Amino acid sequence: PAALARAALGASRADDTPEGKSIVEIARKQPGAAEGLAEVAEAIAFSAQTRLSGADLTDGTQLRKGSVDAILRHTGAALDASLAASVDQIARSGGTPLLVSEGPRILGAVHLKDIIKPGVRERFLADPLLIEQVVMNLLDNAAKYAPEGSAITVAAAIKGIEAELSVSDTGPGIPADARARVFDMFYRVAEGDGQRAGTGLGLAITRGIVEAHGGRIKAEPSQPGGTGTRIALTLPLANPDAPA
Repeated sequence: PAALARAALGASRADDTPEGKSIVEIARKQPGAAEGLAEVAEAIAFSAQTRLSGADLTDGTQLRKGSVDAILRHTGAALDASLAASVDQIARSGGTPLLVSEGPRILGAVHLKDIIKPGVRERFLADPLLIEQVVMNLLDNAAKYAPEGSAITVAAAIKGIEAELSVSDTGPGIPADARARVFDMFYRVAEGDGQRAGTGLGLAITRGIVEAHGGRIKAEPSQPGGTGTRIALTLPLANPDAPA
């Protein structure tokens, strides 16, 4: 839609990252995307904390683009079923879904196709940008439910022909009958690790990315007695015999 292309262009004009430049290139191909677009008054840089970027324009318009959870938090809005399906499809195809907003309104999703950097396939069948998003999603999920001041553990290992990555917390844990469902779109646990409600999207997107890479993901207790949560994912190695 023209409104989405216009907002994506406006939010990315001051973004010098490869992702920002890609979005500008895509948006400029849409007829009329730049027509009537005000100048940038203030650029909003991306950060690992906010996971969004954008621009405040001279006419007062506030444009933002970023990860699904980040834009939902920023706008306070919710995804409708159609947009949620689009986000899930983008993630499952191996792309990065970025939401674009104007003020409090979510205008749509941009499908950012990540380019795998030279040399990565020599050992891993994985796109580093997408796996970075997976790790950020898992850390964000753990931080919501871990007790204040407690440790969140990130571990990685090569196991045969696969690489395993896990993020563990010492929170109350996920009930046994909910551990498989936490990766479903919009599912939220009513107790345990669900004590602080999220959007129900982060882990669904994470699963989509992992499965698009031919991997698996699971949730299990991290502590004796079923408490704590450990989310572990495995990814296939392109060349198991390459030096680590």
